[in-house]
Amino acid sequence: MNYPLALHVGLEDNVRFESTDHGKSVLAGLQHLREMQQLFDVILVADSREFPAHRVVLASCSDYFRAMFTDGLRECTESRVSLNGLTASSIAHLIDFAYNSTINIDSDNVLDVLSGATHVQILPVISACENYLKDHLTIENCVNTAKVAELFSLRHLQQHVMNFVCRNWATFSMCGDFHHLMPQFLVSVLSSGYPVNCKEIDVFLSVLSWFSYFPTERTNYIVDVLQCIMLENISASEFESILCSKEWIELTDGCPKLFEHFPALANLCNDNTPSLSVEDTIISVTNYSPNIRSNLSVTRIELRQPLCKPFKRHKIPGLINSRGFHSTIIVAGGFRKESGMTNNVLYLDSCSTSLRHLTKIPHLDQINFGMAVFQNQLYIVGGCFNDHMQEIAHPFGFQYTPTTDEWISIAPMHQERCRFLLCATEDRIYAIGGDPFASDVGPEDVAPCEVYNPKTNKWRYISSLPGNRSQLAGTSLGKHVLVSGGIQENEEKVFQDFYQYDPRTDRWSRKADLLTARADHSMFVWEEKVYVIGGWHLDSQTNQRIMATSIDSYDFSTDSWEVIGSLNRVRTYGTYTLDKDSIYAIGGWCGGDHSQKCRTIDTFNLPFQTWAQGREQNIALWEHGSCSLYLPKFVPTSS
Repeated sequence: MNYPLALHVGLEDNVRFESTDHGKSVLAGLQHLREMQQLFDVILVADSREFPAHRVVLASCSDYFRAMFTDGLRECTESRVSLNGLTASSIAHLIDFAYNSTINIDSDNVLDVLSGATHVQILPVISACENYLKDHLTIENCVNTAKVAELFSLRHLQQHVMNFVCRNWATFSMCGDFHHLMPQFLVSVLSSGYPVNCKEIDVFLSVLSWFSYFPTERTNYIVDVLQCIMLENISASEFESILCSKEWIELTDGCPKLFEHFPALANLCNDNTPSLSVEDTIISVTNYSPNIRSNLSVTRIELRQPLCKPFKRHKIPGLINSRGFHSTIIVAGGFRKESGMTNNVLYLDSCSTSLRHLTKIPHLDQINFGMAVFQNQLYIVGGCFNDHMQEIAHPFGFQYTPTTDEWISIAPMHQERCRFLLCATEDRIYAIGGDPFASDVGPEDVAPCEVYNPKTNKWRYISSLPGNRSQLAGTSLGKHVLVSGGIQENEEKVFQDFYQYDPRTDRWSRKADLLTARADHSMFVWEEKVYVIGGWHLDSQTNQRIMATSIDSYDFSTDSWEVIGSLNRVRTYGTYTLDKDSIYAIGGWCGGDHSQKCRTIDTFNLPFQTWAQGREQNIALWEHGSCSLYLPKFVPTSS
């Protein structure tokens, strides 16, 4: 008697098998069928050449062929399909890609392949061609590449070309193709919002040169082009150098109402004729431009009273030109509720008002480091990290350059520091104080200080600040350093003092004390006054922390402090940063409660002394650092 064979096991008997190379095997099988010319069911025709293929292969990698063979079109039943407008060579490359997933792209075939891939919508090949054009972009081919990007609606390639042209403007504006640029392209580049590698006066001079090449033909476009010039970035002394140039004379001749369109140009002209009378100034301005003589009434008005508000020109240290940059808030390190201690550096996106990833400090995850901006470069120095539940301080430092999105290491401090002040002045960076238990600071009751010279990449000791302290605040005024408060942890004493350091004498001088003692607070200078905000002090009876809720201001002329506002909410382990005329309150614990994280970035407007609550962030963080930094308007998107 035959019995059915059965295998009984105690475990789940359903096993899922997945082949890791099945896709390659299928592709190899299809290629083999192609080589053997078996099971073909369609012939593509281009330039009178025939290309036998399998419909399913074409439809699987192309939306164009998928629609052609599955949507009831006439080609569904035809054995021969003519591809008008495509070259035989492009179809050959695309069919090869469909069967073996590879394609060879070079300078001779890239446009042909791109045209074919765009026509039949094979997206990976379009992307490959776009990347090839990006990687092979040069001064000589960038204009033609821009035309290709526009023709095939390759937005990322267009942006890449614009960025490339701006980053190489000094060279690009000197090449032969520059004077033959179409006005629309010139406007697109100059209004793209990317940084340039030269001063704005150089951009203006190149525009004058472009206009002077064909002045008659380009007169109708000059207003549109000049609107892209950031006149606020040009000083009167720089502008003076072009007033008698042939290009400037041709521009004013070709555009008689130039000063009506751009009154700021009249202001620049006026700035260069301060010692002349009104009548003499009119003559000096109009000598080189006969057409403007017929518009003297406007000229008289603008000379007696500028037609526009004078620009507040503010040179940004470290930037050749502020074109393409904007000031924003940077947040670095600390603790995040989602991931614990972190070295991520975030920036406040002005469009979404959300914190976004910028870069990462190239070191172990750490907290309580020093953070400062010098010449628009971000410096992260010192700090502490955990090693087997033990807090370890270190002296190492790193410098981040936003224009290149790159980090480099700098010389380490002489001393390991955490919970200290890192402060940048006009020409130096200072490290002041810090946790006395983090390193060997000696028995004296002083806060050890050292100064860093970015030009020589060296640290040296300077006079110590009276009172050994950590969690102090400070800022700079010119080449001077201002310091306040802090805590002397071994005596549980919070300081109320306020000092100024003069590098010429290497001496600390004491100014009027703060209105209240503060530790873990912030300080900055705005409109020639010093402000302190945040922090806490200790109750003399209970030794408990009392939060400082006032915003205080110091006047140098009277050597005195006054209260000018108060916090909208108390934050522990948060930060306060000045950007333009507002204080940004970021992160921390609400009211000192570790379970309640402050997720809104609130702003205090200094001119109006009012608070505004920001949008709630997805990220909760504390014990971080923050500062203001000029970033390119289009920052890296990698994380």
